[in-house]
Amino acid sequence: MSLAEQSGEQNPAVVPAKVHIDDPAARDVALARFAAVVNSLEEVVDYETDALEKHQNPDYNDINARKARGLRDLNQSMADVARYFDNVVESKVETLLGGLKKKLERNSELLKIHLEAVTELSQMMQEAAREQETDGTYDPFTVNSGQYK
Repeated sequence: MSLAEQSGEQNPAVVPAKVHIDDPAARDVALARFAAVVNSLEEVVDYETDALEKHQNPDYNDINARKARGLRDLNQSMADVARYFDNVVESKVETLLGGLKKKLERNSELLKIHLEAVTELSQMMQEAAREQETDGTYDPFTVNSGQYK
């Protein structure tokens, strides 16, 4: 018996080992919930990806809120599934997360392209504003940097 056990103290730094529960019905419920959460996340990622591919402007506030809820639910359902982890559960989880990962990779590519386009457009607008402010003889941006036209 350890000193902490003898004194009745609990050490919060000591995490008990994962306990594998052998309850097929509860395991199936946990896996079904996990699959539903992953499918929900895939739906929001698909929605955003589709909008980006069609050059639409999706509601990013709604998308971000749905993603945040989905990640919270994913963490909770993963904790439930972890209690039943064995080779079968691991295989199902890997399959589900593998599909989500592929969709997230495509989504990430499109978001990167979108962000680059927005950045480029912003730079073009800044340059146009600078040109609009000057009559061509005096440019405060180049004078302040020590350059002359």
